[in-house]
Amino acid sequence: MASVAVDLPRDFLTKPAPHISVHEIDFAQTDLPKYAGLYAVILDNVLSLEECSTLIKAAENTSANGWERAMINIGGGRQALITDERNCGRIIWDSRDIAGKVWERIEHLPEVQQITRLSNVPRIFGIGPAKRGEVWRFTRPNERMRFLKYVGGEYFRPHCDGSYETPGRKERSYFTMHLYLNDTGATSDAELAKMSATERLEAVKSELVGGATTFHSIDMQKQLDVVPKCGRILLFQHRDLLHSGDDVVQGVKYTMRTDLMYTLESTRSEGKSRMPVLEEPKTGGGSDDAKAAKKARARFGL
Repeated sequence: MASVAVDLPRDFLTKPAPHISVHEIDFAQTDLPKYAGLYAVILDNVLSLEECSTLIKAAENTSANGWERAMINIGGGRQALITDERNCGRIIWDSRDIAGKVWERIEHLPEVQQITRLSNVPRIFGIGPAKRGEVWRFTRPNERMRFLKYVGGEYFRPHCDGSYETPGRKERSYFTMHLYLNDTGATSDAELAKMSATERLEAVKSELVGGATTFHSIDMQKQLDVVPKCGRILLFQHRDLLHSGDDVVQGVKYTMRTDLMYTLESTRSEGKSRMPVLEEPKTGGGSDDAKAAKKARARFGL
């Protein structure tokens, strides 16, 4: 898909976010201790409410057909509509400029810097690359931004995100960057007081209920919710993190997701990233968790 020119304010996303707050998820301290050491971080206040609204409108202006039904990758470069697994609207917008500006808001953060160079991390890129001493260096965010719209009753069932390779196989993705463009915040009493009775009713009906991004245990018995919040980014590794987009009970949920791309720097480790070294679950010993993890990785990605 070619990049589409969109009329945006000249200074759109050029200024740094004033107050980004960071919460690195320590899975060992949650109900999902078997994910201990896996990478997921929540970054709040990356974009303002106004910037998120502008981004939604800009995305809608790139699509002549509006919000089309989101497909699922089924391998071999093919996609299929499988609403039992994924049911939401989608607009695909290719823009290195906008994706890059979102990245520039967060790239200076220490919690983000630690994933810009990866070595000896089998739980991120697999045992084979780790044994070969591969070092992967961050290059850019994927310009392919997938804007998603979930209305009442829509969802994305549990899955692990798949890694994307560029056509020449020079770059590969290892992390998901998920930006929430609205949230579950209720309209304030002061704002409601300024509205007519009809406007108040519509405002309450449009408030988002549900739609959390939920990390699941492999047996689906425990979970950790990340609720939508306008301007929030959830940054997490593709591999081994089973997650879903919960049903939207009321209102509309808007998000944008893209990937972080890496290139192979060398095949001899010249230094270690600050990510912990974890053993890959053994699959030959009959472990139910290992079998379940393998099955989960085989589920449909994005």
